[in-house]
Amino acid sequence: MNRLRWPQKLALGTGAVLALWGVAGFLVTGFSSFAGESETWILGLRVNPLQNVIHLVFGAALLLSAPRLKALSGTALLVAVLFLVLFGLGLARYDDEVVNFLNVNPGSNALHFLAGFASLAAAQGAAWCRQCDRAALKSV
Repeated sequence: MNRLRWPQKLALGTGAVLALWGVAGFLVTGFSSFAGESETWILGLRVNPLQNVIHLVFGAALLLSAPRLKALSGTALLVAVLFLVLFGLGLARYDDEVVNFLNVNPGSNALHFLAGFASLAAAQGAAWCRQCDRAALKSV
C-alpha cells in the first residue's frame, strides 16, 4: 500500500465504500421495485435496486482502475461526472412533478455529491501524478 499514491488510495476507499453500499443495498431491497420509490433504508439513506446497481458498478470501476494512474484518471473522471449528474437528478426530485426513480433522500444526495467530488479529486490527482512522473523522467 505504500507504493500507491494518494489518488489511488482515494479511489480505492471511494470504490470500496460504493461497492459495499451497493451490496448492502441488495441485501435490503432484493430486486423488487427496481426503479421505483420505496421505504427501504440503510443507515438513514433510501435505496432501491437501480441505485444499488449504480453504486456497485461505479465502485467496482474505481477499484479496478486504481492500480494504474492512466486508467484511473479517465475512469474516475467518468464516475465523477455520473455521480454529480445523479446528485443533480436527486435535487430535481424535490419538484413534485419529477418522478423519484432513484429513491433518493437528502442523505443519498450527500453520498452522491461526496462520491462525485472524491472521484473528481482522484481523477485530477492521477493526471497530476502522471504529469509529474513525465517531468521527472525528462529532467534525468
